[in-house]
Amino acid sequence: MKLVADVGGTNVRFALVDGDRVLPETIASFRNDDFATFDAAATQYIADKGKPALTRMAIAVAGPVNGTQARLTNREWYFDTVALAAQFGVSVALLNDLKALGYSVSALSGDSFLAVTPDIEGSGDQKLVAGIGTGFNVSPVIMTAQGVVCPNAEMGHIQLSWRLHDAVSKVVGHSDHGYNTVEHLFSGRGCEKLWRLSSSSDMSFAQALGISSDQAIEFAGVYADMMAILAQDLVLGFMPSAGLYFAGGVARAILTGPAAAHGIERFRTAYARPLELDTAARVPVSLILDDHAALSGCAVA
Repeated sequence: MKLVADVGGTNVRFALVDGDRVLPETIASFRNDDFATFDAAATQYIADKGKPALTRMAIAVAGPVNGTQARLTNREWYFDTVALAAQFGVSVALLNDLKALGYSVSALSGDSFLAVTPDIEGSGDQKLVAGIGTGFNVSPVIMTAQGVVCPNAEMGHIQLSWRLHDAVSKVVGHSDHGYNTVEHLFSGRGCEKLWRLSSSSDMSFAQALGISSDQAIEFAGVYADMMAILAQDLVLGFMPSAGLYFAGGVARAILTGPAAAHGIERFRTAYARPLELDTAARVPVSLILDDHAALSGCAVA
């Protein structure tokens, strides 16, 4: 039996795995604030499940992972595979949470995704996951005869493309807006900052979108335009012929909920615009909807 964990900045989710399949009835979520360490949370979960015989532990962490060590950036939670293996008597693997999502895309069922471009079919052996949440990063996915491989990547701190820089300038009315990197724009803070710069509302973007504010829905369309430009850039850079998959709270806010029809339509229109090297229009785009996707990724990693 394998134990898998998805460690976010606010909550940690656990589940047990039989073979490569997450057992849905074993999924449980704990608030990080209730535990001083990850070890304490894991110990509580294992006790709650009757101390099952475990052979392996796979942990997805929303933070930097350096081989055998990892940490959360918003609290004093540290992860060391040697120490965890000694404490729990199992082999331990650490991976970044976005890499876990990369592994998940070939393991999840079709109803775990929203087809943003349902009229486009993918082919080939490469996919890409792009996470727009607290921060931004990507996970390349390569399907081989031996299984799925997800190489390391860092995209959030790359310079924002001139097309996106100009798009932001048009929204805020000037070019000195401080959006210099991809993560500056495509992250929770980046989205909220752009909303504040472009609107006269006293509400946060989430609040305004929650009450179906016309201004918020229009802003979601503008942001969806920018996501489409980003998608074209990612397709040209990584060539994920089998599909591009968005994930994360910001991506879901734009492409689902009150703004869904407007956001998706704006995305499709912008995504279909031709490029000098026109491959983007032939790569399908989907949105990961499954809140437990990272657990499924850990199960097969």
